[in-house]
Amino acid sequence: MKPAFILTLFAAGLAASCTSNAPYRPASPPEGIEFGQARCDVYPEDVRKDPARYAQTRVVWAGIISSNDVQEEETAGKFRLDTVLEHHYFAWKEDRCPCGVKLPISPRGEGMFRLRWSVHQSDPEATVDDAAQYAAPGDLAMVYGTPESVDEDGTIVLRYHYLRIVRPAHFTTKGLSYGRLGEPSPSRGAQ
Repeated sequence: MKPAFILTLFAAGLAASCTSNAPYRPASPPEGIEFGQARCDVYPEDVRKDPARYAQTRVVWAGIISSNDVQEEETAGKFRLDTVLEHHYFAWKEDRCPCGVKLPISPRGEGMFRLRWSVHQSDPEATVDDAAQYAAPGDLAMVYGTPESVDEDGTIVLRYHYLRIVRPAHFTTKGLSYGRLGEPSPSRGAQ
């Protein structure tokens, strides 16, 4: 009985030391620069309705990678990725615990977007498969870019500026279902 009581106290202490709804912190100085220049309040549906209005607007969207087509570029040491993502609402808050940061991403969003970007080969032995695993389907990406166009199927094409990959262990879509910043959340049970 004593060990169970001690474990319960330890777990309660860990839970108490977590900070929920802390402001989002970019993971690197380059991301910090991009985050300072990007708009969090422009969403894919805004761009679909009026692409010309947002053609010069830097945005940041949270998206879960749906697919990736990776090719080795002619320039030695680079891979080109054509990535398709599913947009998810993000309130730009994070939960910080001793075990790391977890981003609470809404299960809802505003459809698909895509971009073309490149990664540099950090290991001379790296392959196309290694590049594909760097940004694998199921990973979350914080994508910084400028809307270029809208495909016939409604997929938005972004011009790449910066991208941060977040592994599944560091985000969840199983929490609160919410929508755009500043808009009311749906009632419980609504999707």
